[in-house]
Parts: sequence; C-alpha cells; structure tokens
Amino acid sequence: MNMLSKNNRIANRVISMILGILAGLVLVLIGAFIKAETLVWLALVIWGIIIIVSLVPVLIYSIANVKNKGIVFDLIVSIVGILLGVGLIISHNNVVTVILAAYMIIFPIIRTILARGNWAEQLKRELLRIILGVVLMVFGGTLLAIGFDILNLLLKIVGWVIIALTVVLGLIEILHIALEKPAAKTGEPIYVEHTEE
Repeated sequence: MNMLSKNNRIANRVISMILGILAGLVLVLIGAFIKAETLVWLALVIWGIIIIVSLVPVLIYSIANVKNKGIVFDLIVSIVGILLGVGLIISHNNVVTVILAAYMIIFPIIRTILARGNWAEQLKRELLRIILGVVLMVFGGTLLAIGFDILNLLLKIVGWVIIALTVVLGLIEILHIALEKPAAKTGEPIYVEHTEE
C-alpha cells in the first residue's frame, strides 16, 4: 500500500534530484574556485578540532579518576592528543601531521595490548583511530607531494559524477513511478471476526 500518491512520490524524487545536483555543483565550484591549499588547511583545522573534542571527555574522566593507576595512561594519552590537536590547528606542516598520525596509530595499539584479556573488544574501539592515523600518515604528506591541483581536479570529477548519477537514477525512478500500474481495488473492506473458544 502506497501512502503517497504518484504525484507526491515524483515530487519527492525531483526534490532529491535537485539536492543531489546542488551537492555536486558545490563540489565542482569548490574545486574550481577555492585553492587546494585552503582546503587542506581547512581539513587539518577540522581534524584538529575533532581530535580535541573527542579527547576532552577522556581527559575529564581521567582527571576525576586519577587515583586509579590504569587511568594514568589515558590521562597522558588525552593530554598528548589534545596538544597535538592544538598543534595541528596552529601549525600546518608535515612534521605535525606525521607526529599526529604516529600518535593515532601507536597509542591505540598500546591501549589494546594493555587491555588485559579484552583485546578483541579494545581493538574494536581503537580500530577507527588506527585507520584514521594510517590515512593521515599516508595521505597527509602525499597531498603536498603530488600537488594541490589534483585535489581540485578530484573535487570537480566527483562533483560531476554525483550530478550525472543523480540525474540518471532520479529519471529512472521517476519513470518507474510514472509507469507503475495502480493497485487493484478490492472494493469492500475485509473484516475478521475473532471468536473465543
């Protein structure tokens, strides 16, 4: 049973297409008019903010429970991480990026080793940090080495691909809805009587 009429469903698809086209155009315009250096700077600032915001609760918890010897390691890790996040916001060079990436790889591995029998659970919690550290290590300096123009080109390509896919898939969905046969009407409602035995 369709809750929306054909016209409403088609209107929803058209709105989705417009939003997809706008998202693609934003990427194309960013790739065309904003310098890649600015994009990298913005990404590093955002990355630094995310690191700081994610480690502040760990720092607060560690300070509140500093008497527990197992928490001291988390306290040190959170302080070092926050300092590296601040360094990434203030200084945007490769050295800070490599240090931060190493931090994001090494400390989660150490926490996993120190998990005392809960290695699998701890590794699940730390896996995202390790992956982000590897990505930062591999691509942080690579963007500078291969040139910033490639980043702008990739943004343009991704933008045009999003626009093309949005239009093609949207039109296919609209045609599918338009050519859909209406459900057969049965006429009278069916009532089911319930009898107790």
